[in-house]
Amino acid sequence: MKNAYSKIFSYVAIALALMALSGLAEASPTYSVRVDGVISSPQLSIIKRAIRAANSDGAKVLILDMNTPGGDLDTTLKIMDALSNFNGKTVCYVNSDAISAGSFIACACDEIWFSPRGVMGAAEAVTMTGGDIDNSMRRKLTSFLGAKVRAANSDNSRRSDVQRAMNDPDFVFKIGDRTIKNKGELLSLTAAEAVEKINGIPLLANGIAENIEQLAEKLTENSKDSELKKLKITWAESCAKYMSSLSPLILGVAFFLVFIDIKSGSLGLFSIVGVVLALIVFVGANMSGLAGYEAFLVFILGAFLLFGELFFFPGVVIPALIGCVLMVGSLIWALGDVWLPRGLEYNMHGILIAAGKVMGGIVIAVLALLAFGRFLASKSAWRGFVLSSVQTGASPSEIVAEIHVGDKGVAETPLSPSGRIRVNGIIADATSVFGPIASGDKIEIVAKKDFYFIVKKS
Repeated sequence: MKNAYSKIFSYVAIALALMALSGLAEASPTYSVRVDGVISSPQLSIIKRAIRAANSDGAKVLILDMNTPGGDLDTTLKIMDALSNFNGKTVCYVNSDAISAGSFIACACDEIWFSPRGVMGAAEAVTMTGGDIDNSMRRKLTSFLGAKVRAANSDNSRRSDVQRAMNDPDFVFKIGDRTIKNKGELLSLTAAEAVEKINGIPLLANGIAENIEQLAEKLTENSKDSELKKLKITWAESCAKYMSSLSPLILGVAFFLVFIDIKSGSLGLFSIVGVVLALIVFVGANMSGLAGYEAFLVFILGAFLLFGELFFFPGVVIPALIGCVLMVGSLIWALGDVWLPRGLEYNMHGILIAAGKVMGGIVIAVLALLAFGRFLASKSAWRGFVLSSVQTGASPSEIVAEIHVGDKGVAETPLSPSGRIRVNGIIADATSVFGPIASGDKIEIVAKKDFYFIVKKS
């Protein structure tokens, strides 16, 4: 009996050993994720998802398939930090551009490979419009970015020097007696230049691969059994990337539509569409992982104050003013990913970029008003949003002059809260103070605005 148990135990041990060996023989997958277009918050979300998927699948290699002209500095720093969360080797494949912010992300990877057409460099910090920043801020950013690259390449001082040559125009880059970059220039490298060996060591890149499939084979010990898994970008992530780049235009349309309703003294379809468009910008920012719920709540509070002024406390002005400030501030907060614990100086770059987007939206709205205001004023669709007199054809200013506080009339249309009233034989636009007023109910004028009246049920 003892021998029988001993044999069973031996068989089980052999079976377990064979299972373990088969598990060791099984090649782990290689993951790749596309990093293309402008570096912005949606790309951070995509890379984080790729890291989570690769880690959960036991991948030993994660390739960033890169083709970018650069982008947001704050997002770049977050991507550099996020790469350290991958359990295996990170590889940047320059296919075909890693310009500006892209070069910093590349230097945060364990290895850098080029396509034959790859170009990397030109990484000096600039303003959101591409202009020069002041010398003091430039020195601070150059010092900080240099430290980030050195921290990620503590065992590769040459890579740190190459990146500094791409970022710091005052840095003179020499290897022995050979000058790679003179003062006043920014370094950019082609694939052939990046792999050139100087003193027996490649200048920057580990090698050149025709395509990402060939690269995956070179990086894998057992290429026949390895599987390359390319992370698929979801439709939501694609939309987020487009919305991030189009946010000034979207905000401009949103502000323009809200301005139309405010000008007309009523709230209707235009305001609803405007608020929805502003929320779309928030959705895009939230999908990319930039905006926190705090910014969203501030926006909601601002919208509540604004609509509270228009619906329930017309004429007070202060709630609407505070609401507008909160809404604009929250948009800057969301688009700039303000990180309060880091202080103002750390967040200033992101704040300026976001403020530029919001101001760009406001400028677009103002230009649209100037361009289309007169045209729309002559159209029947527009006349539904401004004061008019059916009987006299009087202008809005003449109507306001003929109707006085205390005058009484009837609701020509339902006021919920905006609509039309008839006072002294004149039809005018009005907004109810307390709740809706049905058509035909008697009303009383309680306040006069530039182009409409505030009324209550009498």
